[in-house]
Amino acid sequence: MPFFSFSLKKNFLNQEEFPFILKKEIKANVTYYSKNTKLWKTLNKTEFLKFINFVSFEKRKLNKSLKNSVLFCLPPSMGLGDLIEYALFIERLENLKQFNKIGVAFIGKYGFILKKYFKIKHVFSDVISKENYYNFNNQFHVTLEIKELKYQKYNRQNINKCLSKFFGLKVLDKKLKKFEKTDLTKITIFPISQSPIRSLPPFLLNKIIKTYKDRLKIEIVLDNSDISNYIESKLLFNNINIIKPKNLEILSNTVAKIDFGIFMDSGPLHLAKLLNKKGILITTSVSHKELLSGIDNIFPIENNFQSNFCSSPCGLTNVFNLDGKIGCFHSLEISKENFFKIKNLNSLQRGNIKDSYVGLISEPVGCVENINIKQIINLIDNIL
Repeated sequence: MPFFSFSLKKNFLNQEEFPFILKKEIKANVTYYSKNTKLWKTLNKTEFLKFINFVSFEKRKLNKSLKNSVLFCLPPSMGLGDLIEYALFIERLENLKQFNKIGVAFIGKYGFILKKYFKIKHVFSDVISKENYYNFNNQFHVTLEIKELKYQKYNRQNINKCLSKFFGLKVLDKKLKKFEKTDLTKITIFPISQSPIRSLPPFLLNKIIKTYKDRLKIEIVLDNSDISNYIESKLLFNNINIIKPKNLEILSNTVAKIDFGIFMDSGPLHLAKLLNKKGILITTSVSHKELLSGIDNIFPIENNFQSNFCSSPCGLTNVFNLDGKIGCFHSLEISKENFFKIKNLNSLQRGNIKDSYVGLISEPVGCVENINIKQIINLIDNIL
């Protein structure tokens, strides 16, 4: 992931191409910092040289100590769930008043979520000016400072727990009301995540629908991704309500209105936790212990898949490219121990990995194929 500085002679950036970098945020002849990979690639194109004063890769620096004020510099391209976990901790730290000022930078598209659910005063989207960057005594790049979070993509950690440990705080989970049985008339299924190993394949989704379609109203929340479009094309039933939120605000409102959710490890799960919603979590590669710490309203379906190369939950959040083949520890026949011996793990995200997603939904990896439909139905029946 690049961390870089740049300065423009003229702001030529297209608002449609960079919707979360406001036109007024970029002024001529001012130095900015960013972690936006797409912006990095754009600024390094020959055709735009005439508009650019400079663009330069920057080295992140470790802090010897933290005092007075701190700017949390988040990793780029993170999921909604990670953003919510970071925000919960940062808001708590701000309330404790251990620092005079706290800010958070490089939040990308999640400005709406921070504004609606959190009270963090100093927030910066995909870019921050050099002046604002150094208005804080400390610039805290979380994946540099906290080793456990460096490889979050390959070994999912509890962000709240890691940050609490670093700052010497007791782990404090969000306290929610305990689950109470009620007569439900509707279930809402969220089968999509940003990864095929954390999404619900159509054959399982259809089994859940078949079981409850005559007893309950069923909603399915999808999006416009390749994974979603494939799943929708394989649905066998028509008497269900398909919802496709166009943005985070609509998604947030959708989650707020559900009675009972069936979740994968995805953004809607974390919104449901914030909103004290009831439901179940179907786990695959990531442990419910990392996702549901302190949560009583959402019940986990554990996954006990094992092979010669891995056992669920392995901690992997997405597939990777190993010698031109796309898959996971199990499908690519590499143990986690040998995987972490690879020198350049960043190289494993190169290539058109997303082109493989549909194939990995139609022919799921081991832990996804191992999801126990009977356990899901028994748990839902006991809850309902």
